[in-house]
Amino acid sequence: MEQILTASQVADLLQVHLRTVYKLARKGLIPGRKFGGGWRFSKEEILKMISTGRLASLQSELSEITAAEFK
Repeated sequence: MEQILTASQVADLLQVHLRTVYKLARKGLIPGRKFGGGWRFSKEEILKMISTGRLASLQSELSEITAAEFK
């Protein structure tokens, strides 16, 4: 059975702020589904994203998101 993670668990796994996880999910940059009042993520999909190096490609996206917040 697939293990489902909350946004907080994904933030811990990716070592990013919880708000960043929400922003990445809304933009479709990390695999997740809106379920009820919150987001849910497949642990398998998140780990696959990390192992394929896709997380590294998100570094520029993270920088842009963060920079836009402070403009």
